[in-house]
Amino acid sequence: MDYRIEARTDVAACNAAVQLQRETWGDAVTVPSNMLFATVHVGAFLALGLVGEDAVGFVYSLYGVKDWRFVHHSHMLAVLPPFRATNMARDLKSAQRDYCLEHGLEVVTWTMDPLQSRNARFNLAKLGAYAAEYHEDFYGEMPDKLNAGMPSDRFVMEWPIATDRVDHRLRGEDRIASLADAEREVPYLLKADDDRPGAGGKLDGSHLLVATPWDIEAIKKKDMALARAWRDAHRRSLGSALKAGYAAVEYLVDKDRGAYLLVKRPPFVEARPREEEGTH
Repeated sequence: MDYRIEARTDVAACNAAVQLQRETWGDAVTVPSNMLFATVHVGAFLALGLVGEDAVGFVYSLYGVKDWRFVHHSHMLAVLPPFRATNMARDLKSAQRDYCLEHGLEVVTWTMDPLQSRNARFNLAKLGAYAAEYHEDFYGEMPDKLNAGMPSDRFVMEWPIATDRVDHRLRGEDRIASLADAEREVPYLLKADDDRPGAGGKLDGSHLLVATPWDIEAIKKKDMALARAWRDAHRRSLGSALKAGYAAVEYLVDKDRGAYLLVKRPPFVEARPREEEGTH
């Protein structure tokens, strides 16, 4: 399916992005066109995925500061359902990456619902991003059609765009182990029992696996209490692990099963002040 990606700063593009927001999330959490238009003129980035003259996808990010460094925070990415089987989402992120690198930035951040397995596979496996923060109910109650009825727990994703890893992932050059391969050697912090959260393990070791539901949207439609049970299980597992110094660095799949691969991060060592000459 032919499409093109265009970085845009005009009002018509901002209006198109608003319409895509409404089609994806509904009207409840829409960033208005005038706000988009104002921010792209002071360094925000907006790109559209176009088929002919029709906008069918977009990405939007803006400047921020995280841990004393400038970043771009990617607030929204959406591709309409008929085009999700294409590489449009990847190409929108690639255009965003190019823009940020050209402007001297090396990190892009965004938030992600850890229960969304499709997004997890895209963000970690295909883009090479990782998560080192888990926040409970990050946005508070969200009434839009994708988030209503669930606490808005989120990963804060970091995308180190100036690395070889990201280059290789965007080109599809890395071989990623399957979940079946990994679970022969890596213990589970949280296992799945069919479509339910199952047994928990110890928060110990250099590598851990945390299972996810394969299709949380189908679960929410059938059994909202079960969906919330998954949220609670992730708070106890993912939330605790990331607070204890782990990071989610990969999302592994095996047929219709998925799990995060967590690794223990090295301890942070503060830089020591230089000693003045003539002292010791």
